[in-house]
Amino acid sequence: MPVHNLHNKPFDEGTQDKLELYREYLREWLPVFIHGPSLNSINVFDFFAGPGFDMDGKPGSPVITCEEIKEALIKNDKKGVTIKVYLNEKDSDKYNSLLHYVEEQKATLPKVSFSTLQKDFHIAFEEWSPDMHGRVANLLFLDQNGVKEISKPIFQSIIRLPKTDFLFFISSAMVNRFKNQPEICERVPVTDEDYSRMNGTNVHRIVADSYRRWIPDGLKYYLGSFSIRKQKGANVYGLVFGSGHPLGIDKFLNVAWKHGGDANFDIDNDKIDPSQPSLFPEMDKPSKISAFEKELESAILCGHLKTNKELYIFSLQNGMLGSHARKAFDLLIKDKKLPKQALHISYDAWKKTDVERVILK
Repeated sequence: MPVHNLHNKPFDEGTQDKLELYREYLREWLPVFIHGPSLNSINVFDFFAGPGFDMDGKPGSPVITCEEIKEALIKNDKKGVTIKVYLNEKDSDKYNSLLHYVEEQKATLPKVSFSTLQKDFHIAFEEWSPDMHGRVANLLFLDQNGVKEISKPIFQSIIRLPKTDFLFFISSAMVNRFKNQPEICERVPVTDEDYSRMNGTNVHRIVADSYRRWIPDGLKYYLGSFSIRKQKGANVYGLVFGSGHPLGIDKFLNVAWKHGGDANFDIDNDKIDPSQPSLFPEMDKPSKISAFEKELESAILCGHLKTNKELYIFSLQNGMLGSHARKAFDLLIKDKKLPKQALHISYDAWKKTDVERVILK
């Protein structure tokens, strides 16, 4: 399969969108552990780091990591906090540029320790794996070229790590194009039924959802995704996010919904024009939200969801925010489909408090 060099030309709009999602999630993630329970270290792993910048000087993931750590330490300064940054880049020219940037950063980030490698991903992952265990928090950014690096053993070892979130990049178009090749079949858990539902835009949504098959029974784990179309009519790429804690997926979804939900384009072909509303208000809702409201209503009326926490987790598992669940819940009350006196759910708590704080106590 072809290998694409991201750094031999300026970052395109899609790559910048991907990096902006990484930046915004890192901005949300760092303060949680800086002010959280005492840890030996807060670790950020970037296994495909690149040289640091593109040809035009736009920041790549190593630069974004350092910039966000600086801001987090200024805004959330805490004595004794230790942050470690792990950067791997196999290409020798890129690695030399990366080393030069890291040396410059050491003077301005005295609380941060850097570890760099110039190795194949699997070797680097094995070498750094011991540092991911113990009283630490980890964020793994895996911007793989294509789909070949995230195998089932790698995926399952990551999701078993405590206090660990990950973001990995996948070329969904490559999955569709080379679906019959063994390399794809072994590394992406997509079935023939999944392929039959794919079209030019929903590839990544289906691929990302398929990774749930690799989560062992009994392990509570949350996956999210964001699809990226680099330019009009081009192939679709995207990020898969994972966290073992509802607060992690909550933060990712809050970032993703600032950029359109689960895509940077109209993935469902909704084409809603606020200036020209339809005769029926429900037709003006994006189809993803409408579908979620129907699923939530059914789950409540069938008795499958009985508490605030169950509603909230249900929304996260469906790639939706707590605010979406609250609005759907309000609609049931308004339409008198769910009499207040019959609720097992604390409606007043749902309305008047921050539900995220309620369920995470």
